[in-house]
Amino acid sequence: MTRARALGALGALGALGALGACAHPGAAGWQERDSHGAVRHETRSSPPPSAGPVTADLAHPDALTAEQLGAALATLGDSAPAGRLALRAARLAHHRGDDAEARALLARTATAADATAVATAAAALGRELVAPPVSPSMIAVLLPLSGRFAAIGSELRAAIELAPHEGTSWLFLDTHGEPDGAAAAVEQASARGAIGILGPAGTREAIAAARAASLRGLPIALLAPDDGASPAAGVFRLASSPGDEARAVARMALADNFPTVAVFAPRDDVGQEAADAFVAEATTLGLAVTGQGTYDPTGGDLEPDLKKFLNLVPATNPRLAGHLAHGGKKAWSTFSPDIPYSLLYIPDRYDRAALVAAFLPYYNVELRTTEFPDLRILQRKHGGHMPQVVQLVGGAGWHHPSLPIRGGDAVQGALIVDTWAAEQGADAAQQFAAAFQGRTGRAASSVAAEAYDAATLVAQVRATIAMAPDPRGALRAALAHARLDDGACGPAAIGVDGELGREATVLEVQGSDLVVAP
Repeated sequence: MTRARALGALGALGALGALGACAHPGAAGWQERDSHGAVRHETRSSPPPSAGPVTADLAHPDALTAEQLGAALATLGDSAPAGRLALRAARLAHHRGDDAEARALLARTATAADATAVATAAAALGRELVAPPVSPSMIAVLLPLSGRFAAIGSELRAAIELAPHEGTSWLFLDTHGEPDGAAAAVEQASARGAIGILGPAGTREAIAAARAASLRGLPIALLAPDDGASPAAGVFRLASSPGDEARAVARMALADNFPTVAVFAPRDDVGQEAADAFVAEATTLGLAVTGQGTYDPTGGDLEPDLKKFLNLVPATNPRLAGHLAHGGKKAWSTFSPDIPYSLLYIPDRYDRAALVAAFLPYYNVELRTTEFPDLRILQRKHGGHMPQVVQLVGGAGWHHPSLPIRGGDAVQGALIVDTWAAEQGADAAQQFAAAFQGRTGRAASSVAAEAYDAATLVAQVRATIAMAPDPRGALRAALAHARLDDGACGPAAIGVDGELGREATVLEVQGSDLVVAP
């Protein structure tokens, strides 16, 4: 399975759904925001103060909100019915997952004037709030091991089980590929005494799991390929995103002296994220973004979108209209389009990307398929003027052995920016590729390689803090500056933003092979 956000939210490939943007929460909690940045839901460690005087009926505490209960308790002190109100507030805190707050509220029932009346109920809740002992060797791994996405869960589990465990005990928990399942799995991890969490893989799952883990003080290393982490809240991200890939492509364009760039992306969430990140990074780096376009990834006819992108619509291109009017039946094959960019990024998976690439020469777009094209032939072909030769670039979705066959001559010389080089990489990459092939009978994807590296890093960090008096706190602190010196995807380190950073690998299509570009 290839990346193309292969595990995206297991996105365009039938995956786990699109991620609402994750904020970078502080101590207040993990927030989920909509696309305009407005907060839709926030979990807090304690109820916010009331905006005004309490007017609720204190004789019926079950009808009061957390805000009303907090204001009433602040006014009552230990006077009745403070015990009943504190018990109700503790139950609400436990329900939202904030057991530390629930225990603090429960302690108030013992000193309240009506303590005797609530003693039995308070003792029952107290038994639910007893924190289980923490196992300093146990890491819970949250994956979709059943349901629609069990295949990707199985792939990642195989990769994680191949990682050097450094004495770590992996506790695999099934999220069923759903947010509710992920939240329930976090609760199981906490109840079983896990020191931390690796996963989940889907983007909607990651939001739910990160929020639940943050409330329980469980450090969590997400495998969902989306931007968003918060070291202060114990939330880290160890998988690359479409945005990460796109920014790496822009940096490569700068390093390889491509001053003008363009992006032609599928009209879906993954394509939009990659295109936006590419344009933003290229602009920041001082590159000229001289072409942007999209196409329908679900339809079979790419020509209308491609013609619009290449400015090959006669109604808007007078030069083309005149050429077609006088050129006869072969006019399309003899027209030389105006191409204003030297690099074209197509962030899609290998099969659709190969189809897009094959169309470009049909419309006389000259692609860099050899290191030194014959300039005289090109000039003669284009009626005496020198055309712009375009470098094709794809992302991890292009990293598939059938790409050269599917794309033919059009993809020769194309570059692929990915997190790992598979068998073409260094020793660690080759060893993982061979081990994964031997274990599963199929080639590993970049998604599996990233999961392997994430497990290796988490296990190494856990081993260094195994004797700490506060294992979870120590794991959170250690992850914030963790490094992996040698992994399947190369060296990597967690940055100040809590996200794993690494140098991208660049491959080139040469004949029937994908080789590491010099």
